[in-house]
Amino acid sequence: MTSHDHSAASAVAVDFDHTSFAVRDAMSWARRLRGEFGATPVIGETLQEFRYLLFYVGTAHGGGRIELLEPNGPGFLSRFLDKHGEGAHHVTFTVPDLREAVEQARSIGATVVGENYDHPAWREAFLLPDARHRVVIQLAQTDRAYPSTEQLLATRERDVTTLPNTGGATDSDWWTSLWSTPAGPAVTLGPTHLSTTDPEFSRRLFASVLQAGVTEHDGELAFTWPSGSLRVRTAERAGITGVSLEDTSAAGLKIGSVPLGSPGRSR
Repeated sequence: MTSHDHSAASAVAVDFDHTSFAVRDAMSWARRLRGEFGATPVIGETLQEFRYLLFYVGTAHGGGRIELLEPNGPGFLSRFLDKHGEGAHHVTFTVPDLREAVEQARSIGATVVGENYDHPAWREAFLLPDARHRVVIQLAQTDRAYPSTEQLLATRERDVTTLPNTGGATDSDWWTSLWSTPAGPAVTLGPTHLSTTDPEFSRRLFASVLQAGVTEHDGELAFTWPSGSLRVRTAERAGITGVSLEDTSAAGLKIGSVPLGSPGRSR
């Protein structure tokens, strides 16, 4: 993994932004991620149905981002948790032109919903989960950039107006008591592991529409972007099966059935 220097130039490229987890108590999980993995908060906000907190998990030399989603009340997220329990909810990619990416995704047979082009700091659309991947895939376009990794790790100051942020969000400080939790030794977040029932569709989506570099080894497709990667393996049942830590000496944990800290395995 390369160091994440999200300059304005890098913002025009397709990139892997984060893997997101639905949880019932985001602050409890946030303390665990900070205490066990040395996770650094990036931004958090409150919306009508949920609140979220985005982390960087890594060092100055590389890492990746994880998001926690917690419901505020009845809505899509509470329904997800009631049906599936805690676990992986979506993966997010940033694209330079959301309308074009949506058109390309539809052209290969993906179902796209929730298009919103009104907020330049975070325009978004969603590919519905289906039997091929069994996870929501979010596409986003932003005119903002994350701080460089060096800046992110050097300060606790977060100016939400300069970061990718969500339209209609409030209370960007709800999570700041987390700074009182001592950070454990920083570990490096590695690839997100995804099982697919249709590897050719996965190749068209991730390599063609989302412009990943792709290699294949031992039956596994590795899709790579500047800020993260997917490892995709064919299985009878699709879904996210894990997120690796590149520091293999670190202890792992599970959010629902999804392990953080060990390679994913097909279910």
